[in-house]
Amino acid sequence: MAYLGSTARIKLRCGRIISVKYGLQYNWYAATDARNICSAGWHIPMKENVRDLMLFIDPDGTAGVNDAGGYLKEIGFTYWNSPNFDATDTYGFHLRGSGQRYGPTGVFYYLKTRCFFWCDESVSPTHAYVSYCLNNNAVFFTYCFPVGYTEYKKGGMAIRPLKDSTTLTHGQAGIYTGNDGKIYRTICIGTQEWLADNLAETKYRNGDTIPEVTNNTAWAALVTGAMCAYNNDWSNV
Repeated sequence: MAYLGSTARIKLRCGRIISVKYGLQYNWYAATDARNICSAGWHIPMKENVRDLMLFIDPDGTAGVNDAGGYLKEIGFTYWNSPNFDATDTYGFHLRGSGQRYGPTGVFYYLKTRCFFWCDESVSPTHAYVSYCLNNNAVFFTYCFPVGYTEYKKGGMAIRPLKDSTTLTHGQAGIYTGNDGKIYRTICIGTQEWLADNLAETKYRNGDTIPEVTNNTAWAALVTGAMCAYNNDWSNV
């Protein structure tokens, strides 16, 4: 079994799938670092990828008007605050309210009320695309032209890798092995195979360690890749 160690890292025994709570949070610079936070054959989703996920679930949906989020959110109030509106987790995506670290200040917000994850596309020198869900509605806020949802690149957000191509069919589950050896569950939704939990990666593909930054002021000043646990508490990972 996996457990959270006091030395600020998740350990894995017997090659089993790890237990992820909220995963780690990463700034956009870590998500898009050329050393690759995703394992070979996987990537940070583009905005069109998350749009396609939303449209598979709700073909009539738009960026801000759809019910796809309810189908993606984990049910109950363990990882979401009430009302966790319309959550069914129909597709096994297991989206949880992992919150964020606000880029300009390094302060943590929104645990159990919002989940943000990065898209691999820049909007400006300071902002990039994200997708997110809230506890109080069923919308999966994503990208549909000409509307985009953005956050500060300095912010700490979750990451949900997407496989470049998959041999799985809709509803089938698989596994993903991270750069640091952790094994995750995956799920195929339509023709896309996604990580079925937020990433808790500590290394880039070349073996370099992703720096952990806990100080708020230091985090807000970053223009290079970094990670953290929500509220700097590894029991949240």
